Amino acid sequence: MLSDELKAKIRDSFIALKEDMDGFQVRGSQNKMIAEISKTLAGEYQDSNKILCVEAPTGTGKTFAYLLSSIPIAKFSKKTLIVSSANVALQEQLLLKDLPEAQKYCTVDFEYTLAKGRSRYVCIRNLINLAQDNASEELPLNTDLLFDEPPNQYQLRELNYLHDDYCAKKWNGEIDDLTKTPEYTLWQKIACNRFTCTVKNCEFYQDCAFFKARKKIAQADVIIANHDLVLADLSTGNTVLPDVADSIFIFDEAHHLNTKALSHFSLSTNTEFIKSSIRQAKGLSEQIAKLTEQEVIEIDIEQIDNYLKDLADLLKSLSFDENVYLFNQGKVDSGIAEISTQLNTLIAQALNKFIVLKKSWEDYLKIKPMDKHIASPLNNSLGECEQHLINIVELFLSFLKTDDDAKKSPYSRWIEKNISNKKTNYNLCSAQTDISTNLDTLIWSKAAGCVLTSATLSSLGSFDRLNRQLGLTKIDNQYLRLPSPFSFEQVDFIIAKFKAAPQQVYEHTQEVATQLLQRIDSNQGTLVLFASNKQMQMVADLVENKLEPHLLIQGEFSKKAILEKHINLRQQNQGSVIFGLDSFAEGVDLKGDNLTHVIIVKLRFNVPTSPIDKTLADYLESQKRNPFMEISLPDASLKLIQACGRLIRTETDTGKITIFDNRLVTKFYGKQLLNALPNYNIVIE
Repeated sequence: MLSDELKAKIRDSFIALKEDMDGFQVRGSQNKMIAEISKTLAGEYQDSNKILCVEAPTGTGKTFAYLLSSIPIAKFSKKTLIVSSANVALQEQLLLKDLPEAQKYCTVDFEYTLAKGRSRYVCIRNLINLAQDNASEELPLNTDLLFDEPPNQYQLRELNYLHDDYCAKKWNGEIDDLTKTPEYTLWQKIACNRFTCTVKNCEFYQDCAFFKARKKIAQADVIIANHDLVLADLSTGNTVLPDVADSIFIFDEAHHLNTKALSHFSLSTNTEFIKSSIRQAKGLSEQIAKLTEQEVIEIDIEQIDNYLKDLADLLKSLSFDENVYLFNQGKVDSGIAEISTQLNTLIAQALNKFIVLKKSWEDYLKIKPMDKHIASPLNNSLGECEQHLINIVELFLSFLKTDDDAKKSPYSRWIEKNISNKKTNYNLCSAQTDISTNLDTLIWSKAAGCVLTSATLSSLGSFDRLNRQLGLTKIDNQYLRLPSPFSFEQVDFIIAKFKAAPQQVYEHTQEVATQLLQRIDSNQGTLVLFASNKQMQMVADLVENKLEPHLLIQGEFSKKAILEKHINLRQQNQGSVIFGLDSFAEGVDLKGDNLTHVIIVKLRFNVPTSPIDKTLADYLESQKRNPFMEISLPDASLKLIQACGRLIRTETDTGKITIFDNRLVTKFYGKQLLNALPNYNIVIE
C-alpha cells in the first residue's frame, strides 16, 4: 500500500523535477500516469496482480513518469527495478541522460547499471587458449575437434592485441567497447558461454569481465536491460538478472515484446550441424580416453549418417517455395517424423553418455590436475559440444511434439533448403505461434510488478490484441490510455484522390511518382514512407532527377547518417526529402521545421509470408475465424498511427499528413482505421 511516507517521496520527486528541470511543462497526462503506476505497483487496487498497461503518446513525459514513481516503490519494497527497452537507442538515452537526470530529482538514493548478455563479454580463458597458437604439436590433442577452424595469423595477432589491452586495463572486456569488433565467428569462440564457464573454478574468475558486471548488477537498484536479454535470462534461470519475484519490470516500447518473444522461442538445427556435432562428441571422447584411459563412449555415427541420408532423400521430394517448405498447420509428414524420431533417440542417447563423460572428466581433473594448456581447451570444447547436442535434442522434441489441443494455436514447423558449393543442407525449424503462456509463466505470474508502456499499445482503440499476444488475460490487470498533450485539430490528414488502387502496383507506382512531384514543397522537410523496398526504388528512379530538394533514400546510407544529413540540410534552410521503410515509421524524432509533411504511400497490411504468420493464419481460418480482422487490420491500425506520429513531436510542431491509399474511403474497414487516429482534420479529396 502507498504509505504517507512513500506518497511524499514520489510527490516531492516530481515537485523537484517541475521546479528545477529546464523547460519542464506540467502535463495532466503525466500526472495521471504517475498516479496509476504508483497505485498499481503499491497494491492499492484490491486483488490486483500489479500489472499495468499504459499507452502514453509522444509528449506525455512517460520516462520520468515511470522512473520517479517506480524507483521509490521498488526501494521501499526492497525490489530491483528492471527497465527493459526494445532497442539500443533507448537504452543509451536511459543510461546517459534520463537516469542521471532522475538521480537529481528523486528523493530516494539509488544506483543504476546497464545489463548485457553473457555473449557481450570476453571469456579471458577462451581468449588466451585461442591466442596461444593451439596448432602447436606440443599439445597431445586433435585441434580439429577443439576449433571449427583454427585462427589464422591475422586473427592470432588480433586476439593477442585484445589480450594485451585487457591485461593493461585499456579494454573492459565488452565487445561494445571495441572501436573495431572481431568478425562474428571469431568473437563466438572467445565470448562468455554458460556451457563452457566454470565460474569460481576458473583461474580468471576474479578478473572476469562478465562476473565483474554481475557484481555491479547485484548491487544496483535499477537495471537497464532489453527485451531480448530479459527473455533469454528468464528462460535460462536468471544467470544475469535478479530473481523475477524480487523484481519490478518496466517494459518500454512494449509493442515489440510479442515479436521478440516469438523469435526467442523459435528453434532450428541443420543436417550438417548434426553430423559435425556427433563427430565432435565421438572425437572428444577418444581424446579423453587417451588422456585418462577411460573407455570411449559408444556413438553409432554410421547409423546416424544413414538416417540423415534417408531424411535428406525425403526432403528432396518436397515442393519448396523459395527454398522453404511449410508443414500444414505444423503437422510434420509421417515419413519425416518417423526418421526424425529415430535420429532424436540416437542423439539423446549420445547426449546422456556425453554428460556422464564430461562429469567423469571433471572428477578426474580434481584427482589428477592436468596442464591447463590441455585441460582448458578440452573443457571449452566439451561445454560447446554439450550445448550443441542439447540444442539438437530440443529442436527435435519441439519438431515432433504433438499439438493435441485444437483450441490452442499450433506450432509452426518448416524446412529451409540451403545450397552452397553444390551441396544441399536442410534446416529443420520449429516455432510457437502463440507465446502468451510462456510469458505468463516466466513473468506475469511471478514478478513483483509490471508496467508495459508505449506510444502505441492499443489497436483500433482496444487492448484486446495486446492481451491475446502477451497472455495478459487476468481481469485484474490495469489499463490506461492517456490523451495526447498535443493539439491535432490543426493537422490535416489528407486522403489523396487516387485513380490507382495499391494492388495495381505499376499504375499506383506511376501515380505516386507524379503526385510526389506535385505535393513535395522544395523548401521544406518531407518524409515519404513506403510499404515495400521495390516500390520505393521504382519511385526513386522516376523522381530523383526531377525533385528539387535533396533526396535521401534508405539503404544508401545508415539510418543515423540519413537523419543527420537531413537535419543539416534543414539547418541551412534547404529542402530535404527522406524515402524510408518501416524503420523510419517509428523511432524517428524530427522536431520543428525538420519535418512538416509526412507522406504515407500505402497502408501496411502484413501479408502472412513468414512460416509463423502463415501457420497462424491457416489455423484461424480452420477455426472459422478471420485472420484479416484479428491480425492484419489491428496491426495496420497500429502501424498507421506510428507513421503519423512522426509529424508532431512537440507542442509547437505543425504540418500535414498525406496518404496515397484510397482504401481508407473505399473499403469497409476504412472508417475503423480513421476512427482510431488522433483527432486530425480529415480531408478527403
